Amino acid sequence: MSSLLKIEWTILSHETPLTNRPCSRCRAIRPFASTGKFRLNANGSRLDAWLVFSCLACGKRWNKTLFERRPVKSISREQLEALQANDPQFAERLALEGSNSTTEQPGYLALGVRITAQAERTRGEILLTVRNPSGSRVRLDRVLARGPMLTRKEVHRLAQNGVLEVQDASPKAIRRHVSGTATLAIFPDREKGISDLITQMLSACGSGRA
Repeated sequence: MSSLLKIEWTILSHETPLTNRPCSRCRAIRPFASTGKFRLNANGSRLDAWLVFSCLACGKRWNKTLFERRPVKSISREQLEALQANDPQFAERLALEGSNSTTEQPGYLALGVRITAQAERTRGEILLTVRNPSGSRVRLDRVLARGPMLTRKEVHRLAQNGVLEVQDASPKAIRRHVSGTATLAIFPDREKGISDLITQMLSACGSGRA
């Protein structure tokens, strides 16, 4: 067992509709978002079409069936061109029609959590990776506040005290939007009474407001 605890958070909020379904990799119900890509399979004069979705927690792909064995002649020219060109507006409309997620008010933020390496103790250094696969415009301090249910003021205090350090970035990165992936080092030994924070980070999976 490693002495370094590694945790991965995935931002699950998304600007486009989500489809909640079982993920075989996560082994749980996860939100899937459209990739905006279509998969086509021609069989003679008939066509199969799928809209490709991706699990926001792990990236597992799922092909949602649009139609099977449909005669090409029955498909309009505009629709066929949209499928072949991966037209983003057409893909978004189809994703909206098939969405089964609950509409949330502005300010909604959900996180998926995964422990990638378990540690022998919770007082050692923690490596936290924050993934933003959907490209949602959300600040890092908001994500860090959401996980253990802190205020942003508390997050900034932990950063100023050296408990939280954004790796390969300036200290100002904590106030900026998460672009792709952000990695932080967390040092519980630098502040007393922080064990509860670690417990909250391990159970941060879920949804809420920050």
